[in-house]
Amino acid sequence: MPFTLFYCEDLADYPTLGDQMLRDRGSQFKDTLGWDLITDELGRERDEYDNMNSLYTTVTDEEGQHIASSRVMPTTGQNMTSDHFSHLTGGVAVSSPKIWETTRFFVAQKDQRGAASALMWAGSRMALDSGVEFYLSITGAHLLRVFTVCGWRPEVIGRSGEGENEICACLWEVTPKVLARLARLAGIDPAEHDLRFHNPAPTRAMVRDGGAEHSVKAAA
Repeated sequence: MPFTLFYCEDLADYPTLGDQMLRDRGSQFKDTLGWDLITDELGRERDEYDNMNSLYTTVTDEEGQHIASSRVMPTTGQNMTSDHFSHLTGGVAVSSPKIWETTRFFVAQKDQRGAASALMWAGSRMALDSGVEFYLSITGAHLLRVFTVCGWRPEVIGRSGEGENEICACLWEVTPKVLARLARLAGIDPAEHDLRFHNPAPTRAMVRDGGAEHSVKAAA
């Protein structure tokens, strides 16, 4: 499974992969799940957080087809959890260069468990290389078991709603032990798989400070 990581500003450098990723997001999150999202005439889904130069982690099959992806960004700037789901964190904004938010977690129907574990392996590998210690995300409570089966159960830090409408704010701790477990479940030999990073280096994250953009090391 090839892995490619690139920033939103570099989408034009990945026309096929980027198009597939955004179409798949529109199909899954808007068409299938019924989320209130905007898609363009080609069915591609993007929102304001993409435009904040978020970082995409993508997985493709051996034919180069998009099968899994997620979007990550530092919590030191504007993010979806703080903007829309702060009631799940006690009204406190989670903000740390060692915590990144992950959203738009997509996995194709093809080999869902393997692709999900592979995507999480790539995300945890990138995080460890970058000094990131936790991922933060909002997810449906029914998916907690899925994450456990795929090898990475999160810590729930907040809940809201009931039944199938229950949502959770979660933290995933990134450790070498987690990385090894995900590699085993995904059938990945770390010695034979590497992450292809696009410039700028993924060990640097774009953050916002008073409206101005600048790069800082994620581990700073």
